Amino acid sequence: MHPRLKRLFVSVTSSLAMASTLCAGLTASADPLTGVYRGEVYSRPNAVNAYSTWLGFDVKMGQGHQAKDSWGNIENPGWQLGAWRTWVKAKAGRRFNYSVAMFPSGQGNLASCAAGAYDPRFKNLATNLVAYELQGTIIRLGWEFSGSWMPWYSGNGQQANFAACFRRIVTAMRTQQPNAGFEFDWNPNYDISAADLSATYPGDAYVDYIGLDMYDQGWNGAYPIPAGCTGSCALTRWQSVWNSQFGPALTKFKSFAQSHNKRLSVPEWGVNDAATNGGGDDTYYVQQMLAFIFNPANNVGYHSYFDIQASDGHHQLSSADASGGNTFVTEFPNAAAAFKSFYAGLNPQPAQVSATKATVSPATVTRGQSFNVTGTVTSSTARTVVVKYEIRNAATTALVTDKPYTAQVFTAGQTRSYTSAFTLSTSLGAGTYRVDTLVFTADWSQTLLYRNDTTFTAN
Repeated sequence: MHPRLKRLFVSVTSSLAMASTLCAGLTASADPLTGVYRGEVYSRPNAVNAYSTWLGFDVKMGQGHQAKDSWGNIENPGWQLGAWRTWVKAKAGRRFNYSVAMFPSGQGNLASCAAGAYDPRFKNLATNLVAYELQGTIIRLGWEFSGSWMPWYSGNGQQANFAACFRRIVTAMRTQQPNAGFEFDWNPNYDISAADLSATYPGDAYVDYIGLDMYDQGWNGAYPIPAGCTGSCALTRWQSVWNSQFGPALTKFKSFAQSHNKRLSVPEWGVNDAATNGGGDDTYYVQQMLAFIFNPANNVGYHSYFDIQASDGHHQLSSADASGGNTFVTEFPNAAAAFKSFYAGLNPQPAQVSATKATVSPATVTRGQSFNVTGTVTSSTARTVVVKYEIRNAATTALVTDKPYTAQVFTAGQTRSYTSAFTLSTSLGAGTYRVDTLVFTADWSQTLLYRNDTTFTAN
């Protein structure tokens, strides 16, 4: 039951080298919380975990959205909260990021909410969140309220009613569950006017985060990028959209948040396909967004990547599939590689684990016939790890096949050899392929080593 999420947005500033340098200087405590939207987790409970596996980073925040069809699905969505409880409680430090409707479509209005008519509904929601052990949830109350597609649209003279409605709901939930530790995100779209920012703001006492949603869609004529426009041609268009839309918006929100001494958030962002006026495989956008998000001067508390193929735009970077596996092939391979490379910088590779360059035998592979990949891994300390070989198309970085070795126990100084047999399907094209050697912690939460320097030819 996905809500309809409209977007008109995104892209951000600096090169991947600059972003990696920036990250190197951050402490773990200073980093924004990393989240993801992978569809409604009640229907695919392993989807967030599969995203963590792809990223090589332990994602601690999952995002869900309320349905906007009934009061029952707003005040007591047990079918949804139960699955989120299971995910949050499975590992320490996890949090739920919840987009909460102010009222169902066609069954309420901002004026009634502002007058307190819905207070009992949100007291019930607060009680149910606690009953499902979801204390500490970040609540995106009336998310994307500056969009005319939302039932609680704050335009058309409704700015004051929206602000008052926000105050009533926050007060009701905090009064009902004063020790629940809920945090509230006031979250318009990035293109809200400066006047409406002020007119719809409910007051510092009711807001914990000031959020903005931004997707890489351009409206200045640069998007979609024409066929054949690659390299510097594409970069010029990406930069043009960034400079005209996203850079100014981030400056506006940063200044507004600083004036209220609030943390920023980016609850939804993502690359966008050309069919929906997006920038496509836009590495510049990814690099700029991550550089902004992880710059301590911008005081971003959390961000959440919108990692799905939505009906109104494709955004998925990860290999996570609907079954909790990693078989999906993204249409944005370069943006995905930029995203993963940035996070590899947040998990510095400890010197205690090393691997030899993998070898392929025979050196030239024939599709449809078996070949071997061999290498060694050494750990200078006693530990249990996961060792994994991945075979990728060298041109697109698309994953072709892989072989994990879980629960690999090393004694101090031990070297272990790994040989795996692979076969490339005859349905795959001839050309250059790549072997990646990866070592993860035993729970897959951190990438300890990532080596991708073995290429081979398949005919």
